[in-house]
Amino acid sequence: MGPVLNGLIGRKAGSVEGYSYSDANKKSGITWDEATFSDYIKDPKAKIPGTKMAFAGIKDEQKIKDLIAYLHTFDKAPVKLSQTQ
Repeated sequence: MGPVLNGLIGRKAGSVEGYSYSDANKKSGITWDEATFSDYIKDPKAKIPGTKMAFAGIKDEQKIKDLIAYLHTFDKAPVKLSQTQ
């Protein structure tokens, strides 16, 4: 399971407390925006070499747009930036 995605856009990569990120992710310097997330979700290991995300990616542009639109539905949701509960 990955980190909480509420409030992803505008958040620094590797910043959700309690989630065990790879060093590559934590040191990537990425702040997520739509374009960066779109590149990442197409091929996570190409965007952040050394990431531990075991996901082949989404190649279909419409599916990526739909995923980003879905993530935006949580923009105003309460965001708990911690995996520990």
